[in-house]
Amino acid sequence: MGLVKILLFLLASTSMGSIRTESRSTNTTFPLPLFCPKSCGNISFEYPFGIGDGCFRTGFNLTCRNHSTSAPRLFLGDGTIEVTRIDMNQRSVYIKSPSVVMGVDDKFKRASLIDLENWPYSFESMEQMTRNSYQGTTSNEVYVLGCSAMASLVDLTTNKTISTCLSICAANDSSLKSEWSDINNRYCTMNLWSKNSTALEIQLTRIDQTELHLVNTSSIKVMMFDDENDDLQGVLNGSRTNVEATLVWYMNDHLSCEEAMNTETYACLSQNSLCHNIFLDTAYLNKSIGYLCRCSASYQGNPYVPSGCQDKSFTPAAAAPAAAANGCLTKCGSIDVFFPFGLEKGCYRDDSFALTCNTTSNPPTLLLDYLNIVHNISLEEGQLELEEKGTFSYIGNSTRPFVFFKGQTIVSWVIEFQLCEDAKKNTTTFACVDAHSSCIDTTITNDDGKFVGYRCKCWQGYQGNPYMPNGCT
Repeated sequence: MGLVKILLFLLASTSMGSIRTESRSTNTTFPLPLFCPKSCGNISFEYPFGIGDGCFRTGFNLTCRNHSTSAPRLFLGDGTIEVTRIDMNQRSVYIKSPSVVMGVDDKFKRASLIDLENWPYSFESMEQMTRNSYQGTTSNEVYVLGCSAMASLVDLTTNKTISTCLSICAANDSSLKSEWSDINNRYCTMNLWSKNSTALEIQLTRIDQTELHLVNTSSIKVMMFDDENDDLQGVLNGSRTNVEATLVWYMNDHLSCEEAMNTETYACLSQNSLCHNIFLDTAYLNKSIGYLCRCSASYQGNPYVPSGCQDKSFTPAAAAPAAAANGCLTKCGSIDVFFPFGLEKGCYRDDSFALTCNTTSNPPTLLLDYLNIVHNISLEEGQLELEEKGTFSYIGNSTRPFVFFKGQTIVSWVIEFQLCEDAKKNTTTFACVDAHSSCIDTTITNDDGKFVGYRCKCWQGYQGNPYMPNGCT
């Protein structure tokens, strides 16, 4: 069975900002001082972020500024980039959209949009979940709003132009259409994918109105924001003012997990944590830029502090009896849905095994991640028979390793990336719950590598579902 690489692409109007300021470093020892703040206004955060000496990891210092007429405001470093929220699980920092404005009478303007050089943040990145699977996190783009201007995006570290677009507003003249701009949309865009940049400058040039018969000259506003999270039309018409861009953070003391392990600065301090390499984009998978830490499967919490990853209160092992007791749906059209898969919350082992039944189609359609039609589930062979609906397959999730291996029309799955010997040590997560079942080590190999996990099987002379109590009869 062929195995291909699986990419998971889960693929902001104030001042422009820079955090290229001197970072107050700290050789933090644990436990953290009791006085370390955990919030600024309504924004909460945890270590490695912090405010004050001894409270943050190098590069993750924050500044909280009080205001007499408004709530306190949080900033990265000692700089001017304002933080609106921090997501510790998705390793995302949401910031007020960096912006640059050129007046209606100006012919040219250049200004820094954002500068992250030497800091543990980037506009985009890929996280290595397993050897051949990666997860993306942001959808930042640069929008040029207004009429009659050419915008160039310049990499400040190399002083090279990396993207250009035209924002044109004209009388209805089809001859003015171009590949860079949609006429009369009043904006154009430049994406940040595969740009390998950490500091951006914007250069704006007014287009000659007379020569091109243009109309509606206006001021130009350039904004970087994450259109995955924002209402684009609201931004364009001015009704959406609290616009955000997304930065992803990572550990930059070493370029990879392999380099960082067994060093004094290694960040993954919790006993039940895993290290994942970070890459700028799929175009740079041969060169990692750092790493991050996550709690291992069945654990949750903060992997950056000792004992930070704790057992989840709801465990996969508890899902099987819960599914049996909850009267879960077991069919979608003519397709049988067997646990560990399920259609409703509380009816599947974890989010990796969640399926959806589209009852509006005739007959109803069973879906995996909305982009793959499931035609059959085999517990005995550990396989799904799939039909792809889209160009990309979104297989897996953001909180644990992938468990699905994609072939041409068949997807093989394992419960965990563990051998039976290791899996049995944790009774709260071990999947073979029937008394008449066995754990089977499973290896899938092809040119891309070897993947090892486990599945469960009823004893010889028994049949049924080994993942359910009393499932093998």
